[in-house]
Amino acid sequence: MKLLRQYSFRPVLLSLLQAYALVMTVFFLLPAVAAAQEQTPDLAAAERWAGNWLVVGNGDEQLVWQLKADGSGYAHGFKADGQLSHGFAISWRIEGNTVRIRTGGTLHCNAGMVYAQFTGWSPVTLDFNVIDGRHWRQHNGGILAFQRRLADWETPSHGAECPNLYSERDIPEQTAANDN
Repeated sequence: MKLLRQYSFRPVLLSLLQAYALVMTVFFLLPAVAAAQEQTPDLAAAERWAGNWLVVGNGDEQLVWQLKADGSGYAHGFKADGQLSHGFAISWRIEGNTVRIRTGGTLHCNAGMVYAQFTGWSPVTLDFNVIDGRHWRQHNGGILAFQRRLADWETPSHGAECPNLYSERDIPEQTAANDN
């Protein structure tokens, strides 16, 4: 009988509680560690590029790129007279000195109105090398030159009036400082 009284569930229960506390600590700390690892130089670079940009492409094509730090965005192309000619949604990410872009959805102007349609993401990925704080070179040789940030640009929505790149409402006269 004396032998039976010495055995207690207290050490077993204490061990189980310690194991439970350890598992719960890991469970709650793991997301914090993962979030800290997401703050990589690539994410920091994406945050620096985020914003609305007036961009000049090959052949002096005028573009407005809206890059969001979460990897989403839009690209808009304009005719020589400043009228919106086309646009598309983009998904972008920075990997080292390479920017990888997938396009999806389209928008165009017809009779002065914006028509937008999302048909899915393109299977093709466009790759650009970041040359410096203002230029990206596409792997086929084309260069995008980021001219300045646009403070008041908004994505044209379906059914809205087609924007004009040269209207004072869309493009402020002030030039933003180089943030990169």
